[in-house]
Amino acid sequence: MQKIMVVDDEELCLYVTKNMLEGEYDVVCASSGEEALSMFDKENPQLVITDLLMPNMSGFELQKHFREKYGQGVPMIFMTSDAREEQEAMGLRIGAADYIHKPCNKEILLSRVGRVFDNLEHMKNLEAEARTDLLTGLYNKSYSESEIASCCEHRSGVLMVVDLDSFKLVNDLAGHDAGDEVLVSFAGILKTVIRNRDVVGRIGGDEFIIFCNNIKDKFIIDAKTRQMNRMLRAEAERILGEDCNIPLGASVGAVFVPSEGTEFAELFKKADKALYQVKQNGKHSFCIFESANKEPAPDINANIKNCFALLDERGEPGGAFGVSNDAFTQIYRYLKRSVFNYNTMVQFGVISLEFASGISADDAEEAMTAFAGVLKTSLRFSDVYTRKGKNQYWLLIPESNREDSVSIVIERILTKWKATPSSEKATISYEIETIKCS
Repeated sequence: MQKIMVVDDEELCLYVTKNMLEGEYDVVCASSGEEALSMFDKENPQLVITDLLMPNMSGFELQKHFREKYGQGVPMIFMTSDAREEQEAMGLRIGAADYIHKPCNKEILLSRVGRVFDNLEHMKNLEAEARTDLLTGLYNKSYSESEIASCCEHRSGVLMVVDLDSFKLVNDLAGHDAGDEVLVSFAGILKTVIRNRDVVGRIGGDEFIIFCNNIKDKFIIDAKTRQMNRMLRAEAERILGEDCNIPLGASVGAVFVPSEGTEFAELFKKADKALYQVKQNGKHSFCIFESANKEPAPDINANIKNCFALLDERGEPGGAFGVSNDAFTQIYRYLKRSVFNYNTMVQFGVISLEFASGISADDAEEAMTAFAGVLKTSLRFSDVYTRKGKNQYWLLIPESNREDSVSIVIERILTKWKATPSSEKATISYEIETIKCS
């Protein structure tokens, strides 16, 4: 419910105005301009209705204080028994949203207030359109560059320029509608990769820009780049078909802020130079700009390399990651924290096998083993599964939404299962749900 602050030094007028508005709006009251200023931040109303003629601080003076503190962001309606036209003209001239004469009946007051809110909503929509790229819904070039310029000046983090590899081939071979769908899907991927306080925009046909706050580690950039490319490959399969051989991917040029400066234009040039290096050296990866007069970043030390050697998979066959129930539980808990902290998207799935009537225990076990093989080859390398009981498998599908998990992953599993002899022994049912952070 929208909130309105009513300011009037006359208790009866305050009560009457509040009474007319309640039911339609959340109403808070202040008996003076000073009280309105003191409680505004706590109450955060969307509109202020104030009497003009109050002792100590008039309505005009109250508006001046609001403007000095909040700029143009506090819409105000003046209410007064002063019928002089010059007062009304002055109120509208200095930016009042409306001017209402006392006494005012409920119908007129609600109509005027409703019109103000409609105008505010219309202005908000126009402002949103002015800063939004119409195709992708991301910030457009001018707004994203303005926002990121401010971030570079006042915050630390990393500026990244992202370019889609081989995107022209999508338009040339699959058509511009498919190209637009790829761009829209990639915009959704970028929203998943970044956090709420980061900034992302589209600055060209297939070029995007990101500022991530407080990131100083190249390994995080590496992880984000890999995540972009994994998710983009899945989207490309969905949009263009699994047999599509266009090497679609994402390349990232990055520069750390403020270690490489705080001026956006120069930082952008540096990130663009890093992007060029990626484009010339294999694509689908990232490069971080470092000034020539800086010492190169030290390589991972020997202890870390030894740890990686111990932790990395050795001799493991390809395919999805099959684990024990206990390991699955720990991975689930870790991914749920990732959902909470990094705004990632993970799907949890349960697949049940319903065995044919009269099937023996050995045949049922053989079907379960065969289905594990289907999961191993149907799921992605980053997906996780575990057997649960006599007839279920549980799945974890990171970096995927529910619709894609059903239309791509589950359909692939069902197709491969139907092609196996064991499919005659059991039918498949499934449930997929997005993991929530709560």
